[in-house]
Amino acid sequence: MKKITILSLLALAISLTGCCKNSEGVLRIAASPTPHAELLYSLEKEAQSLGLQLKILPIDDYRVPNRLLLDKQIEANYFQHEDFLKDECARYQCEGKLAILAKVHLEPMGLYSNKTQSLEELKVKEQLRIAVPIDRTNEQRALDLLRDCNLISYKEASHLDITAKDVFGCGGKKVTIIEMAAPLLVSSLPDVDAAVIPGNFAIAGGICPYKNSLYLEDVRTSQYTNVVVIRAEDMEDSRMHKLKQLLQSSSVQDFFNTKYKGIFLSQ
Repeated sequence: MKKITILSLLALAISLTGCCKNSEGVLRIAASPTPHAELLYSLEKEAQSLGLQLKILPIDDYRVPNRLLLDKQIEANYFQHEDFLKDECARYQCEGKLAILAKVHLEPMGLYSNKTQSLEELKVKEQLRIAVPIDRTNEQRALDLLRDCNLISYKEASHLDITAKDVFGCGGKKVTIIEMAAPLLVSSLPDVDAAVIPGNFAIAGGICPYKNSLYLEDVRTSQYTNVVVIRAEDMEDSRMHKLKQLLQSSSVQDFFNTKYKGIFLSQ
């Protein structure tokens, strides 16, 4: 998947600057292309009936949307789960400045391979190279998944303190964890034994989680609900009330049921 570069980010900032002073009812929202932006596009007509015009900005680089929100280049973003938001706020010292407007959907993280057909086949290998997301919360989530698969183990530590260097393979096997940006994980599959990939990037890369995964999270028990985030100071903005109403409508569940057949679960 194409990754936003510094030049394209600058171009995006310039384009947003031209519409910084929004007319009433216009709401700029940055979102991951799949399924986040797709959902928002499907809700545009319903939003207009509420007097809300959505300006949707698909972005696949996790580093960008919260910065745009803090810089007031957009009014909302939709790409992250709550743990990721907490980590970002702690890292950039912006606690209290961003807030969750609505919990929207769950998507499964899964283990995939182009070189083996089953988890059991993967387990018998003496050496493994496994790619995982590089951001801290999703890396922790990926390592937890690999531990659930009995491929790796590690000593317990405080939340988000586990990294690739703390991992050792189960049964004496050598496991090398390769950290990379989430949009690159699907394209890494020919070069590694397996990769742990978030559901949205798997789908965008043409992979069906329920058909193609060696192991898949149970989204029904997942804590990683994807959320829409806004600036805390805008919580009483009438546009936010309309957006929340839209995201809590039956149209959201209808979209996920129709397009993704239960792969993503609405909240």
